[in-house]
Formats: sequence, structure tokens, C-alpha cells
Amino acid sequence: MANLTRIFSRQMQLCARTFPGGLFKQCRNSVYTTCSGALQKAPACPSGSYRQKTAQLHSSSQHLAAKDTQERNDSRALVLHQQIFEDIDPEVRTKANFLKVLDNFTKKDIRRRGHVEFIYAALAKMKDFGVQKDLEVYNKIFDVFPKEVFVPTNFIQSLYNHYPRQQETGIAILEQMEYHGVMPSAETADLIIKVFGFRSHPMKKFRRILYWFPKFRHINPYPLPDPLPTDPVDLARLALRRMADDRKAEFKIYQREDDETESQVKTYVTSIQTVEQQKMLAEHPQDVPVYVEGSFRLWLKDKQVYYHILRSDLLEGTKEQGMKEKEWVEDDFTKNNEERRRWLDPVAFVENVPEGPVFAICITGSSCQESLNTWIKGLQEDNPALKKIPVIFKLSSASTQLAAAQ
Repeated sequence: MANLTRIFSRQMQLCARTFPGGLFKQCRNSVYTTCSGALQKAPACPSGSYRQKTAQLHSSSQHLAAKDTQERNDSRALVLHQQIFEDIDPEVRTKANFLKVLDNFTKKDIRRRGHVEFIYAALAKMKDFGVQKDLEVYNKIFDVFPKEVFVPTNFIQSLYNHYPRQQETGIAILEQMEYHGVMPSAETADLIIKVFGFRSHPMKKFRRILYWFPKFRHINPYPLPDPLPTDPVDLARLALRRMADDRKAEFKIYQREDDETESQVKTYVTSIQTVEQQKMLAEHPQDVPVYVEGSFRLWLKDKQVYYHILRSDLLEGTKEQGMKEKEWVEDDFTKNNEERRRWLDPVAFVENVPEGPVFAICITGSSCQESLNTWIKGLQEDNPALKKIPVIFKLSSASTQLAAAQ
């Protein structure tokens, strides 16, 4: 409104200088008619209407519909790219065929249209091809990005998130490498610099991985072999040795998958037992039952095994004896010494746990009751006292589901 008023006054001044007498009146009437028509056509805008109109523009149904359409197109493209990997026969899903799919995509279009959806599809299918821990394949995936397109060319672009969708994709590749324990190389750094530049979020992620990985590589005091054994018996031996508290514990195989036995279930049965556990089982009262419990899960890197234990309830005499030993330790060694008290308490009474003593641990291939019966029969040969002790099976539903699945 104020702008139209100023325009009208300026037009009047211009007419007064240019046209004398009656011509000025005609010009004034013409300008007045034009400006008044514009004023009548212009709506009366209340305060803050421009802001409201802008908000309506950005939150309109057309804008939301366009956004939904873009998301649907991205999801369809992702499904189409995943279908390329799924069409390959599972028997020939190897590293060579995976790299062949990547080469076909890079040669198909020089502009690499749809490369973001293709990279996400490739990351999701790496485990099916067994290349989730291969550094060469990850470098090949970085090579799918078009080069020097997403590199910031000025300070403002490097300050903000330049091409955020592509940078998030690069970070997703590095995160998957980090999850599988793959250390990036100098070639990986060169590819990241060519694609995103030195001052980019993927390069920051690369430097952080390069800093922390060497620090945590040997932090585990009980390291596992790399790679893990593929034989299930060797894997069970590794798991049982890891759980056993004594290096002199005896590991036994009571049944193998290729053994000719009367059992209908062809599986392996492995067990471990220490000399102290054998003594505790020999001194166990015959009228107190022992329990076979499980299955319990143990992770060895990315592989899991299920184990069962043979245990009993904690006896009353053992509880009183444990309390006397604890009082003796506190009176003679830890009086007025809180630090030593905290240090000695857990160590002195490991065997007197509320769950009761554990006599043996086993790992079977099927986790069914028939294989556990084979384990108990093998323990009875090594522990004659177990023949006179009642054995109660307390198996969880997970054991039944695992046996049914296998």
C-alpha cells in the first residue's frame, strides 16, 4: 500500500513538470485511474500475511506430494538394484560375480545415475556374497561414485554439508567397514579425496577409524583366532576352553556326526570338566538332584554357539562355610581397608555363587534331549557317583526351537 502511494506522488510530480495547464489535468486523471485500479486489485494484507503465505507455500499439498513421489522413486530404484544381485544364482555368488556387477554399473552410464541407491543395495547384499570383510570390494564400491563432482570448490561449500545425500552414503560405507573390522587403506583415502575432497565428512570418519582401530586391535585379553574354525567340533572346543576356569580342564567328544550309534540324531556331543568339578560331583549327596539347564548363548565374534550346564542347588552347609570364610578374610586381612575388601571379596567366593556349583558344561549340535542323554551317559562313565544321583532336565523353549530348526 505504501509503495503504491509513493508511486502515485512521483507520477504527479513528473506530470506537473512536463505538461502545463490542461494537459496536466488529463495526465493526472490518467495516472489516478491507473493507480486507483491497482489499489482496488491489491488485497488488503494484514500484518504477517507474507510469512503466512510463505508457510502455506512450503507446506502445501503439492510440495508434500512431490516429496512422497521422490521417496517412492528412491525406494523403487533401491528394489530394482537389489533385484540385480538377487537374480544371481546362490551357488555362484562369489567375489568375482559381485565385482562384475559393480563394473557393469560403472560402464553403463558415465554420469552414474542412481549410484546412491545402487551403493545401498550393494552394501545390503555383501554378506550374501561373502565379501563383507574384503577391503578390495569396499574400495570398488567407493569407485562407483562420480569423481570431482561432490568436491567443495569454495569455503562456504566446505563449511556446510555439501551434497549431503552422497556424503551420508560414503559414511555408510565406512560404518559397515568399521562394523566388520575392516581397516581402510591409503587407496581408500585417495578415493574419498577424489570423490568428496579432503575437508568432508567421510574423510573425517576415515581419520577417526584410522586413529581408533590400532588402539583397540589388541585390547581383548582373550583373543580369538582369525578366521574362526569352520568345523563345529573345533568351534565347540574353542568355546568350552574359553568358558573353563582351568587350563587343565579335560575336553571330551562323546559323539561325532559320522559315528555309527543307535541314536537317531546324528550330531556331535562335546563336554569339558575340571578335576575340581569331578571332586565336587563325587562329594555331592545322592539324595539331592542335579539339573541340566540351557540352552545358553555364547558369541564368538559373529558366530554363536549354545551350551548346557550340569549344576545343583547351593547346600545350606556350604552357605554357612562360605560365611565363616568370608568373616575370617575380613577380620584378618581387610580390616579398615576398603580397597582390599573390594578386591578380595569376589575372588575368595567364586564357587559359592547363589546358583550353586557347576559340575560340567557341554555343547551339542542339536541341543535336543536325546543328545543331552548321550552327554549324561558319558559323564557317568567318568563320574561313577553320577549314576546314583537323580538328574532333572530343565530345558528352555529356546532349546526346543533350536532343535526343531536344525
